[in-house]
This record gives sequence, structure tokens and C-alpha cells, in this order.
Amino acid sequence: MEDIGNRIKSARKALHMSQTDLANKLGKTMRTVQKYESGEIEPSIAIINEIARILQISPAELIGYQKQNIRLETLSDVLYVLNEINKKAGLHFEVDVKRPPKTEEWSCSLKFSGNDKQAENNADICLFLERYADEWESLEQGFSNKDRFDHWFETELAYYANVALPDKTDD
Repeated sequence: MEDIGNRIKSARKALHMSQTDLANKLGKTMRTVQKYESGEIEPSIAIINEIARILQISPAELIGYQKQNIRLETLSDVLYVLNEINKKAGLHFEVDVKRPPKTEEWSCSLKFSGNDKQAENNADICLFLERYADEWESLEQGFSNKDRFDHWFETELAYYANVALPDKTDD
């Protein structure tokens, strides 16, 4: 909590903004901003998003989430990531393959069941992918722009940054 507070304070000071200025822009009291910065109270994700917007940084940066630099340069790299996902507890996907001569199309897909009680994070994957499809479609149709898409994506990363995915245990 204190780390978020320190990042708020640092970003605020980098913009030469007082606690009162930030409080006014947030519609909060200066004491509330002091409590955010000292770690006395935890800002909600909505407040983190608003603070990040005001301080001109990403929500992920504000909470201290460091994106992994995953290098996907070859098909082998992508296949490796799929296998790593399969090793995580709380997630489960099925592979659906359609291939001639049984069907006309040749396709495959990964299916995450949002109702899978054994994979509690599948519902979050489904919600994210649903929103991702909407945001991507909006971007492709020109109703949005890359900056807005990137901001949405950073906000999503920040939201899910503390959801740990332990490895599956061999039972």
C-alpha cells in the first residue's frame, strides 16, 4: 500500500502538483490524498485509474505492475506460452479442432469455460476476452484510437496484476 502511495507522491511531484491540487481534481479532500500517499487507505481501482489519468501515467505503472518482456519471435515461442498457461492452477482450456473431411473448415480454438468451478480464473479470462474483442473491434472500425486501446489494456493489466496463478500440483 505504501508503495502505491509513494508512486502517487512521486508522480504528483514530477508534475509540480500539490496534494490540494490533486485532491481538487479528484473531488476528494487533501487529507484523503495524504492517506493515499501514506498508505493509510487503499485507493479503489476506479480511483487509481482517475489518479493515473490526472498524473499522466498508466494505472499499471501506478500500482507498480511490471509487464514481463515476453519475446514472441517464433511460432515455437507462442507454443511455449500456450503450454505454460496449461500448467497454471485456476485456468483450464480445451482445444477444439475442426478439420476436413469431417467439416469444410480447418480451424482450432482454445475454449475457456467461464462456468468451470475447477478453474476459478476462467471467468476473468472470459470477461477480459469479451471486452478485448469489443475494444479491438472499436479500434478497427475507427471508433477508437490506439492510445485509448492502450490505456484500456493498461487498466486491465493493473486490475488483474495481483491475481496470482500458482502452478498446478501433481496429484
